[in-house]
Amino acid sequence: MSGDDGEGGCQGTREAIMEATYRALRDNGTADLTIQNIADEFEKSKSLLYYHYETKDDLLVEFISWLIDRNAEVLEGDDIDSTERLVDRILPRELDDERAGFRAAFIQMRAEAASDADYREQFTLFDRLFRETLVELVRQDVERGRFHDVDPEVAADTLLSTIDGAMLRQATTDDDVMTRTREGVDRWLASLQRDD
Repeated sequence: MSGDDGEGGCQGTREAIMEATYRALRDNGTADLTIQNIADEFEKSKSLLYYHYETKDDLLVEFISWLIDRNAEVLEGDDIDSTERLVDRILPRELDDERAGFRAAFIQMRAEAASDADYREQFTLFDRLFRETLVELVRQDVERGRFHDVDPEVAADTLLSTIDGAMLRQATTDDDVMTRTREGVDRWLASLQRDD
């Protein structure tokens, strides 16, 4: 259940709940996340959380939808005008502790999509948005003569799988795979570029 009916007050409350959920997930992960953790990050009452969301799962499904909306804004930003720029944004060379903590929680939520249809539906939308953006950017890079004549769909799937794999490995091992993965992605993107 979502109490967001489009009114300014409800929209502001929804945003505050989503931001509190972000902080609570970053600090606790999904396994240890409770409504109380979210309430501790929320400036208003715990009862208001329950007014808007019947269960933690309802809140988390809405949270994934909120993330999709926020990522759509990032992916459609004016500064994202090439495949390399998107890779810079999504797969930075250095990841601060806050983003690393959140990515670990995000991976945990994604794992739950294997057995939760509502989560799977949201992550399917998330992946489609990201993939469509990558396909379009690669297509534009080919049309502008920056890349060789590559299949944008194959290139997008390769990048998406590589980025997802790097995020999974970073969140689930003690190895620093991001630096090596980014070097590999940079080399692969350089191999797509035209020399003339």
